[in-house]
Amino acid sequence: MKISLLKGVECKRCSLEFFVCHSCWRGQAYCSDQCREASRRNAHNLSQQKYRQTKKGKETHCRQERNRRLRNSKKTMDDTPSTLDADHDNVPVKPLPTTPCCHFCGRKGQVVDQFPRRGYGGRYAAYDMSAFYADGG
Repeated sequence: MKISLLKGVECKRCSLEFFVCHSCWRGQAYCSDQCREASRRNAHNLSQQKYRQTKKGKETHCRQERNRRLRNSKKTMDDTPSTLDADHDNVPVKPLPTTPCCHFCGRKGQVVDQFPRRGYGGRYAAYDMSAFYADGG
């Protein structure tokens, strides 16, 4: 019977620890789509702030604001705002399971600090598990 190995990962945004099995591992850094999207949005906002400090950024922002004010002056009082509610901070936190299992596929297994390197022979080559057990296998 082949044992599943799990790697513990801490979410870069909410610091929640979750586990990923070797087959689902793709270098994940976020526990959910909400955390990933909120972090992407935050990075975009920071880069926009930096760009708006440049001369070209100030000119572009000035032109965009002028156009926005012209559009808004033509609206009536019955128009609804186009700004969405900021609910991205309300990320649902999943409780940690009692036994470690993969956050994505649910496979249970043993937690390791680092996945073993796959040997030559392609994707489905056998793992060298002797380094992970004290008794040598």
